[in-house]
Amino acid sequence: MQVFNRDAVLRRTDEPMRVGLVTDVGRIDDGTFNQYAHEGIQRAVTELGLEYTYIETRRPEDHEVNLLILIEEQCGLIITVGSGLGKVVERVAKEHPHVAFVTVDFVVQPSLPNVLSVVFAEDQAGFLAGALAGCVTKSNVVGVVAGESVPPVVRFRKGFARGARYVNPKVRVLSEHVESFDDPDKGRSVALSFIERGADVIFGAGGRTGSGAIRAAAEAGARVIGVDQDEWFTTFEEGRVPGSDRLLSSAVKRVDVAVERAVRDWATGRFSGGSNWLGSLRNDGIGLAPFHAAERAISQETRARLNEVATRLRDGTLQTHVGPAGEDQMETIWEWLRVWNWSELAVLVLAVITALLIGAIVIWVTRAADLRGAGLPWEQVIPEASALVFSAYGGLYEGAIGSARALAGSLIYSTPYIMAGLAVALGFQCGLFNIGVEGQLYMGALCATIVGFSVTGLPIYVHLPLAVAAGALGGAIWGAIPGALKAITGAHEVINTIMMNYIAVKTVDYLVKNPLKDVTATLDRTPFVAESARFPLLVPELNIHSAVLVALAAIVLVWYFLFKTTWGFEIRTVGANPGAARYAGISVKRNFVLAMALSGMLAGIGGLDVVLGRPSEYALKAAFSTGFGFDGIAVAMLAKSHPLGIFPAAFLWGALRNGAGLMQVRAQAISIDLVNIIQGLVIMFIAADQIIRWLYRLRARAEKEVVFTRGWGG
Repeated sequence: MQVFNRDAVLRRTDEPMRVGLVTDVGRIDDGTFNQYAHEGIQRAVTELGLEYTYIETRRPEDHEVNLLILIEEQCGLIITVGSGLGKVVERVAKEHPHVAFVTVDFVVQPSLPNVLSVVFAEDQAGFLAGALAGCVTKSNVVGVVAGESVPPVVRFRKGFARGARYVNPKVRVLSEHVESFDDPDKGRSVALSFIERGADVIFGAGGRTGSGAIRAAAEAGARVIGVDQDEWFTTFEEGRVPGSDRLLSSAVKRVDVAVERAVRDWATGRFSGGSNWLGSLRNDGIGLAPFHAAERAISQETRARLNEVATRLRDGTLQTHVGPAGEDQMETIWEWLRVWNWSELAVLVLAVITALLIGAIVIWVTRAADLRGAGLPWEQVIPEASALVFSAYGGLYEGAIGSARALAGSLIYSTPYIMAGLAVALGFQCGLFNIGVEGQLYMGALCATIVGFSVTGLPIYVHLPLAVAAGALGGAIWGAIPGALKAITGAHEVINTIMMNYIAVKTVDYLVKNPLKDVTATLDRTPFVAESARFPLLVPELNIHSAVLVALAAIVLVWYFLFKTTWGFEIRTVGANPGAARYAGISVKRNFVLAMALSGMLAGIGGLDVVLGRPSEYALKAAFSTGFGFDGIAVAMLAKSHPLGIFPAAFLWGALRNGAGLMQVRAQAISIDLVNIIQGLVIMFIAADQIIRWLYRLRARAEKEVVFTRGWGG
């Protein structure tokens, strides 16, 4: 229990110790968030001896006037309820920095140092409501009538479905978004249609739409659950409305608790402006309302199960697996595989096959045209052109995976593609287009090379990690710079990373040809790195070095980071919906910098494969990269920005590159650039997958956003 020093509060005479409340349209006793906010303020001001005044808003047009009245009355802290007032606070708070503001159920963007935004974990509240529904249903069918598909409502809906299935795996959840918060007739219609389909518990999550749904469902004899506030007092008028006894409970947001805490913190000098407060079970910010007239309908077994669920949600041993934007969060690789859209995999495979087929057609047509131009008859042209196709693809296969040496070469070639692909994919996960992977790869190779040849006398277990760390740090710094510029100034990362590519490449070119050049070498290169800074060879006869293991380990680590850690979760949330991320109290700017730094770090490590791992190199040369960073964009797109898809995508790219040389040897009439054509076609078919779906009559994909980048100005 917190103890507040009332004397300390009263000694703060340098600012007005008066608290004000502006309600949303309604009264302080209307049973909504207005009443909850009023009650929370009253508890705090009574204990702390503060002055308190409030204004009940009659019309939305009065929002700004009411707010300015409280400022004129010297209120040092003003609480507002609802999004309408929140938008007014965004404007007014800038002009009155000496006044502290609390916005309930609205996040001010960008954050302001004198504004605290109060938001809630609707997924937890919905999970509890779903658990209640799953326990009491007799038909094993329940329904959710939701309002607009905005993040809070989606979290309520998905949390409800997860909670119902958690306590009752047999339950079937019906749901529909009405796309309106003010259509009780539509809510009624949807609720009755669910009852006709067997639902005996209806959850209404959508303002007046949801209230209309549960009122109609209750009158029809179904059990119902309300939302936001205790709907026993509002929708069912304290039991005076028919069907009141069918109301089980309501998934409530404890606005009173949040507001009371904000007042106490302000009064004691701990007001946390410029941030968001997330109400959850852990801080009693959300919960279930009393059962009221349904008290007898809730068995002791159900109550015990609800207590168990609430306890586990509170201590974190049970997760709703619903993100701030309402996105699904998979718990295990098996769950990810189980819900994977396998038609997407079919599109990827068919894109590669189709690109190879078109490549074969290009070979055949060009060879046939040459032979016909030489005057040969079709009887000779057809077999010779066909033979060239088989020779070319036979050489490509043999050079890529046709032998142990070829397979090893493709694996080595794919290593920098793995790191570059991971770098681009991590940026995509945050909604950032890191087109500067090539430059970050150069800077990582430069830093690692300098440490590799300039530091001597160290054992390999010290020198090699030191060189790797230098490369990672060089890439991270080079990536963090455009991330910071975007976070601070809003400068788009695409422009900055493109420009920094030129800076990095030209810087390395100058250093390798001038101050860092090995004077004993005929080529423009640095001195060889010390043996203690080289990746050990795992299979010397095939030149397979341990950087391959580093790349494979990076895939697992990036997957774990993105899908199993809080930082990774925040990065993905920012990428999916920056507004929802801010709503949940996640710093978008910090995650921009973090994602770009980590992306640069991965790219920097990718450059080490050449300078520290390949026996034919062991030094840094000018223009040492063949476009690994730019090809990493293609690898990330082929992998759909998922770490577990990076290896097969990178290996495909490495195999095509590794096999291209033998392909040209076996079919000298064609150019090695055919591989570029094939790779370009693969990317085109993946980016415009409707082509593949049309060609092979595949079902159109569901409308689901896959975040690559938020685009210009995003």
